[in-house]
Amino acid sequence: MSRLVPTGYDAARSRIEEDDLDRWRFAAEVVEVIVGTPTDWSARIGIFGKWGTGKSTVLRFAEKMLIEQKHIVFWFNPWAIQNWNDLWEDFGNRLSQALSKAGITVDSSWLRVAKASTAWLGSKGAGEIAKLGAAAIGKEKAAEAAFGLVGRWLSYDGAQIRAIQKKLKPRRLVVLIDDLDRCAPDLLPQLLLSLRELLDLPGFTFVLAFDDEIVADALTNRNPAWSDGSDFLEKILDFRFHLPSITEKQKQRLILNAMSKYCPFVPQESTKNIEDLLPNSPRKLKTLIRALAALRPQIDRHDPSELNWTDMWLAQMLRLESHDFVERLLRGDTLDKEAGSLYQLLKGRSGNRIETERKNKNESLTELIGESGVTNTATIKRLIQLIEAVRSRSSIMFRYNCELALRPHAVTWKEFRLLFASWTGQRRASVLADWIKQHAANRHVDIADVESELFEAIVNKRHTCLAGAAESASVPEHDSNTEEAQLLLQMAEQYLIQLGKLGEAEFSRLHGQANYWMGFRKNPTDKALRKNEEALLLKLCSSASQDLSTRLLLLVYPEIGMQPFPDESGTEREELRDKSLGILFPKAAKEAIAFFAKDGGIRSLTEGGRFLAVRYCLFRPDSPIWTTSLRDELFGLIRTGRKDFIPYVNTRDFFDLLARGLERGMDAARKEDLVAILSDGALAQCLWETVTSRGIQYRMQIAAIRNRQLLISSGGVSEEAMPLTDELKLRMKEAEGKKD
Repeated sequence: MSRLVPTGYDAARSRIEEDDLDRWRFAAEVVEVIVGTPTDWSARIGIFGKWGTGKSTVLRFAEKMLIEQKHIVFWFNPWAIQNWNDLWEDFGNRLSQALSKAGITVDSSWLRVAKASTAWLGSKGAGEIAKLGAAAIGKEKAAEAAFGLVGRWLSYDGAQIRAIQKKLKPRRLVVLIDDLDRCAPDLLPQLLLSLRELLDLPGFTFVLAFDDEIVADALTNRNPAWSDGSDFLEKILDFRFHLPSITEKQKQRLILNAMSKYCPFVPQESTKNIEDLLPNSPRKLKTLIRALAALRPQIDRHDPSELNWTDMWLAQMLRLESHDFVERLLRGDTLDKEAGSLYQLLKGRSGNRIETERKNKNESLTELIGESGVTNTATIKRLIQLIEAVRSRSSIMFRYNCELALRPHAVTWKEFRLLFASWTGQRRASVLADWIKQHAANRHVDIADVESELFEAIVNKRHTCLAGAAESASVPEHDSNTEEAQLLLQMAEQYLIQLGKLGEAEFSRLHGQANYWMGFRKNPTDKALRKNEEALLLKLCSSASQDLSTRLLLLVYPEIGMQPFPDESGTEREELRDKSLGILFPKAAKEAIAFFAKDGGIRSLTEGGRFLAVRYCLFRPDSPIWTTSLRDELFGLIRTGRKDFIPYVNTRDFFDLLARGLERGMDAARKEDLVAILSDGALAQCLWETVTSRGIQYRMQIAAIRNRQLLISSGGVSEEAMPLTDELKLRMKEAEGKKD
């Protein structure tokens, strides 16, 4: 009986027109053996091959040929059956249906006998069956015991079999058994013995497709006496056919045909650079094609120039081997270290290492693969092969193409191009706001991701335009690029100010870009663009909150962040810096003063690397705190500490920081800076009056006296500005007495 032919991406081929691997010829050789066997003989044929090499396709082709020659064919899949009872019942049903369809009447008692017999047989263990069989009919094999139970009508010379054989001639009854290697291990020995003994019937042919190594291992595990399992199979099978490995020509034919069918959007010439890396398993090849087909929605979001197909193939082949490894590879800078610019840099430095070290070049990669949970030796070798190909064949866009299936970008260049064209016609912030909201809904991504990638696209596109203007050969080409850069600057302004998306990262990107192109001023359009860039940066400084201003201060004044200020900055860069500082400094200074009102505010300044701009505002003499009326505001807040606890604690901590800075120095301020802000004694006096206003706990009195002395001896503050209280005088006498 022929079965319904499954359809789908991974379905076995059933027509010669679909034969990319020359499996039709192979199937024809099997069929020749079947039809060439005398009709009163039985035959058992094994078709061996690894997972995904086309065994099911061979069975399909053979089925088609045999049916055309009027033979009776039916499929029997024991892998889906978990117990002996069900196995025989399923076989009986399929056999009866196949014979009935062929017009061969069978004794209906077959099913009753089979069910009754196998119900009893299934209740016994294999050892018990063997003993019962030997006692009952003098046989030693478990299968012969089964034969004694159900062979009354399936006996070799029984009336039923003679009737079937008579009606069959000259045809054969062929049973196709697929995926035997997936059968329950407990059933394998009994099933194979049954094929050899119980079903050794005239006119019957069994064609079994499986991985012989897997089945042999299962047999050995079941009974170590069967050696490596291959001896057992030799006794069962009359013929063995091994599927040959596919050739490069077959592989190329298969993948090109599959691409045409499932992903025609992928250029067929794109395989040229990775042909030698394509997997040898037909099933893996088809899985690879399906992986590309699944990317169609993402690929459609890109212009052709955005994608590198060599990168795409490499990324998908890596995912095919281990998704977890790819996830681990894309974490942090791991990809760059193992296959990117950092790897190339390290490789260049290690070019003269001895041979032993060169052999260990993939040691860290092997460790990374192990961390990803990959233990199979063949898979590890394959991943190393692919990463080595990434190192030599991939482009700078490899990470992007690798992330396409894992974490698709929220905004592509194609989508940005379409947005820019739409916005250019109206130039309103509402166009951006509406697009962001709608795009996030359409792509099912977070709005914040769309916003951040949109801004990156604006800045990156501006850089492309500015570079194009700098490298242009003609004035019209130059002006076209600068005009587009100006429009993009306007778009950035609407996004950052009107939509309220200004942050430290956004300011840093625009500020860095403006400084990079600051020297390009030869053409009139260049000069106009530089003025517009400066105007926007100053507008951003003005719109920044006090808190943000403290962070932006580090960006416009590199000295604060201990970054080298460019020697080639020129007058224009210095002017932009000074104008920006004029806006940011007062706001940052106000934020610094506000730290005196925050619980733990001043103490947080002791953490290394944090609040550098706040420390700069508080401890440098050129800060607006010491050059404007903000000084009085700070003093007023310090005085509130005489009644309010939080300002008191912050004042005490500030006093301690000053003393510590005079003794050991501090970030963002030199000792001479601290001496300068203490020079008139007013700050020290205001601080001391607040510190001593509440009385000082006994254990802390010596520390307060010591800090006072540091401000006097190292900071130049007069003793009169910080008079000792009575309790501190007593504490000093007590301490001096102990010394004596």
